[in-house]
Amino acid sequence: MTFLLASCSDYPVEVDSVEQLTGVWSDFAGRTVEFKDDGTFTAEGLDKADVGSDCAGIADRQQGTVSLSGSSDEVTFDGVECEGMKIAFYGSPSSFVFCFTQDMTSGGCAGEFSRKEGAPAAPRASGAPSAPGRGPTG
Repeated sequence: MTFLLASCSDYPVEVDSVEQLTGVWSDFAGRTVEFKDDGTFTAEGLDKADVGSDCAGIADRQQGTVSLSGSSDEVTFDGVECEGMKIAFYGSPSSFVFCFTQDMTSGGCAGEFSRKEGAPAAPRASGAPSAPGRGPTG
């Protein structure tokens, strides 16, 4: 198991394909989010996380869609009022974590999710351009 020791906000990572997310992700409390290859997700336990206090009604509706656009992406929960919720990605392109946040300017978020052990990481397309200034060497 790999642990990311750097602070969540140190290295934003651009995620531009659903394949990079597909699979099961979990946090240290055992909450899970499973991203599917069609851009939808299902989750368990988010009502007990920080995102649960920000999104009324999430306990019954822990599924939705993600719209990818870089290092922070819009997320919507089916049937739940959760305006401005995003997911943010940090780490490196080959090993990153994500978190739910409504305030990207505060420099991070709590409740990091990482890919569950044994779940394959989706490879980045060869020759794909990387954003300048991103990652630990940027």
